Amino acid sequence: MELPRGKSLWGDALFFRAKSEREEAELLRKQLSERPYAATGTGEESDLTFLRPGEWVFAPFKEALIAAITRWDQIGIKTRWYDWRADKSAIPSYDDFVREHAERQQRFDSNRMTVFEALDHVTYTPDTFTGYWLIENLPMGMSMMDWYGPRYRHCIKRDAKLIEAKCIMQEATFDHWRYAPRKGLKLLDARRGEWR
Repeated sequence: MELPRGKSLWGDALFFRAKSEREEAELLRKQLSERPYAATGTGEESDLTFLRPGEWVFAPFKEALIAAITRWDQIGIKTRWYDWRADKSAIPSYDDFVREHAERQQRFDSNRMTVFEALDHVTYTPDTFTGYWLIENLPMGMSMMDWYGPRYRHCIKRDAKLIEAKCIMQEATFDHWRYAPRKGLKLLDARRGEWR
């Protein structure tokens, strides 16, 4: 799905196609202050190509960048709350999680967990982890694990409004893809000094 060149997209994101390295450098210089988040195509082979080399999207926010480059709304990616506690057919079940959490508490109390295990243990408790936000209708039948990668942690903010949850999932996409890049896509954050 082609993006319109130089026209404002959702969240004030802009798409450009640079024809030379000089034009690319000029784009970066001009966009730095107003739109510090950027994505460009790398040309690596991938089943899913969002941008080609020389194509750039700039945005003022992470979620606006991801919405633009993935064509989030145009392809119909949906966000919804999954109530794990109410799903009696879930495997593993919520009740299994509650039992395992009680067993893990002994390891936690005796300081026999890694820092990351301990962090997950205190974050995902029977009171807080009753469900989680999902994104569905991903391109090419991808699962959330395919989309985010193996380090993804569920968003369990049950009281989030739908638009807030959507933005959280888009920001998580930026963060995960920046550290575990999708083939063919490079993400930059000028606030971290990455536009050099």
